[in-house]
Amino acid sequence: MIAREWLPGPRLSQGADGSRPTLAGLDAGFAREDRANFTYMLKGRVLVLALLAVWVVLTLPFERSAAYLSVLFIFLLTGVIPYLLVVRRYAGTFLIAAFLLRDATMLSFLLSVPNPYGLEGWSPQLNLRAPGFLYLGLFVVYMALSYRPVLVVWAGIAAIASWSAGYLWVVSLPDTRFFASRDVLNAGLTLEAVLERVLDPNAVGLARIVNQVVFLMAVTLILTLAVSRSRQLVRRQVEAEGQRSALSRYFSPNIVQELTTTGQAFGEPKVQPVAILFADMVGFTAIAERLGPVELVGLLREFHGRLARVALREGGTVDKYIGDAIMIHFGTPEPRHDDAARALRCAAGMIAAIKEWNHARVAEGLDPIHLGIGVHYGNVVVGNIGDAQRLEYTVLGDAVNVASRLEQLTRKLGVVLVTSEAVIDSLRQTAAEPEVLLPGLAPQGAESVKGRADPVRIWALQG
Repeated sequence: MIAREWLPGPRLSQGADGSRPTLAGLDAGFAREDRANFTYMLKGRVLVLALLAVWVVLTLPFERSAAYLSVLFIFLLTGVIPYLLVVRRYAGTFLIAAFLLRDATMLSFLLSVPNPYGLEGWSPQLNLRAPGFLYLGLFVVYMALSYRPVLVVWAGIAAIASWSAGYLWVVSLPDTRFFASRDVLNAGLTLEAVLERVLDPNAVGLARIVNQVVFLMAVTLILTLAVSRSRQLVRRQVEAEGQRSALSRYFSPNIVQELTTTGQAFGEPKVQPVAILFADMVGFTAIAERLGPVELVGLLREFHGRLARVALREGGTVDKYIGDAIMIHFGTPEPRHDDAARALRCAAGMIAAIKEWNHARVAEGLDPIHLGIGVHYGNVVVGNIGDAQRLEYTVLGDAVNVASRLEQLTRKLGVVLVTSEAVIDSLRQTAAEPEVLLPGLAPQGAESVKGRADPVRIWALQG
């Protein structure tokens, strides 16, 4: 039996012990996503800076807005440079961390040093009380777009370190009046005296920097946990998709869909109506004698792949490959009213696919491939067979045997397709006509089928 392999999917690899397959290059895939995240970071940076630029233009006079707009433009440039380095793979984590430290330092400097276009007499000490500090929190939040916990942590460290350095610089100024809230409250001062000391333009309180650092630490911690959790969920999703893709190489995709959606194996076998299609390569034995093993496997994969694509397009379940043959059923896991119609459309599509393939083969000087198809409709047993170690989802019953015999009957009659009248009867119940689905399909009377006492009324299509 030829190993089942559907359409090309993600490249898979196995562990050294041959255990469950995983998506090959998972880490490489995450590296690509990391680079893509920097694109989102740049977009986020541009949008935020654009929003700030609009706010500056609308609320500040020109002499002040020009300075702010220049600063915003510098921040835009400093965001573009690391982005270009990352997407072109010139920058590693260390270089990215250096750019982040530069951003945090520049932002802290701008928030600590008084604006030369600001109010006269505005002091650095007052800057420490201004709400501009919140932009450092925004800087840390912005790093969540990288989806890299290490960068979020580093952004938080850089923000805390640069802002603390600015705070110490302000404290070191000769006109700074530093105080701790506990000392002020325990000094026995009146409320007016306390307010006078605290609201002094040159006063700097210890409690403020403590609260600000705690705020940045909390934001960093929460974002780090959120980004770490998100990466775990994405990794699980990618691994699950890899396992699903691996299953799709051994089971028909609609069966994989049913298994992964319900999360449970199929229940007890049941009897239901199904359309069964067998197709194989006519004259395969003679072809195999002329080909080496590699060429033979390549031919079978091309043959099976073309037929399987048609079957999956029509919603069929590819049950198995048997040498050069393929077995497909329509109506599993659950029957549908148009199973017979889909089976005949599948047969028509297979015939067209092989004709198209033969045009290319003849152009290359190769022999054409001839196809034989048998289709039958009837009740079968649907479910798992096997033992506790290995189960196979398939269909069993007389209808399967009849479909296989009808496919073999194509040699005797010299036709490309033989279908039972049971298929035609089911087709007509959906108000469809066989001649429309397969022009040239015509009744052929009754034919004896091996293994059945009664003849089977058939329809056939010339090649």
